[in-house]
Amino acid sequence: MTSATNALPEQRATQALASLWWMPLIRGILLVLFGILMFTRPGATLLSLLWFMGIYWIVDGVFSLIEAVRGHPEKSRFWLLISGVVSILGGLFILGNPIVAGLVGGTFMAYLISIAILVSGIMMIVAGREKDGVRQWSVWGLIMGILYVLFGLFVMANPLVTMVTLTWVFSIWAIVAGVVAVIMAFRLRGMAMSK
Repeated sequence: MTSATNALPEQRATQALASLWWMPLIRGILLVLFGILMFTRPGATLLSLLWFMGIYWIVDGVFSLIEAVRGHPEKSRFWLLISGVVSILGGLFILGNPIVAGLVGGTFMAYLISIAILVSGIMMIVAGREKDGVRQWSVWGLIMGILYVLFGLFVMANPLVTMVTLTWVFSIWAIVAGVVAVIMAFRLRGMAMSK
């Protein structure tokens, strides 16, 4: 097979990909709009996301119950029933109490993040390096570990501040990712036009 023959399928694949330039354009525009909405109205956006999550859990729970009734040999019916009921109850709780669910869920997530940061910091402090059978500690590793621990303790003490900050970070990420997707879409469009 010659190199010209190899290039033909690659060229077709590139043309097919370039012809779908509008898909990243739509995704990019939606991401930018979502990022702006999240930045300007974080409370309303989070409330909408909580409603979506509640509805998703209810639908997922119903599907689990249907799967349990139909029965699959590779899955336990008992655990599918339990999973379905818990999912439906969780979804109903979220829809009935979205603000409480958001506070509890946000606080729980902030605590998980703080624990991960604390563990990373402690590992940096304790780890050190072994050189010629002797454990040596890095000054920078020690400093970074202490900073991680302090930051983890701050996050644990201020879960709501952490969640608001994460909302802003996520909105900025959505805007940047959306702009990148739009740029990529126009580059793909340019490839499609040049072929």
